[in-house]
Amino acid sequence: MKQQSVLTTQTEKSDFHHLFVSADEIYKYMESTFDLIGRRAYEKFENRGNAHGHDWEDWYQAESEVLQPAPFELEDAGDAIIAIFDVAGYCCEDLRISVEPQRLRICGMPTAEEKLSGKPELELRHSKPFFFSFSLPIDVDLSAVAAQIRGDIFEVRLPKRFPHAET
Repeated sequence: MKQQSVLTTQTEKSDFHHLFVSADEIYKYMESTFDLIGRRAYEKFENRGNAHGHDWEDWYQAESEVLQPAPFELEDAGDAIIAIFDVAGYCCEDLRISVEPQRLRICGMPTAEEKLSGKPELELRHSKPFFFSFSLPIDVDLSAVAAQIRGDIFEVRLPKRFPHAET
């Protein structure tokens, strides 16, 4: 059976269809962010006089400066896995999600225009990205994945795809 992309199946079902992207698009966001982290870690190395032996410390410090922590929960609702994210400070346009049969990826990536606009209403918004990638314990039904945002809570419902009982 041919797998459908969640991007195509969600287009008609959700007001949030723009949130669903391919894994390749998520990787592009991740790559650009990891490049920033790498450059910041290297700056730390140079500021220490190119002294070796602090690679991990530099990387973790750079990560904490570049990435935004985002609280989350995963729940098993029996027929679905529910992923709940606190996205306070991010708007709908900042969020992207990619779902595969056994993987969920989500990122928050404020656009460059928002970071540079200097508008007071955007001051409370986060200018740092966040990323999550989860291996799911069971295949999900890509055609029934749904997302909703209520206030600062972003919820993704991932209905389980149960194997058909063989007769």
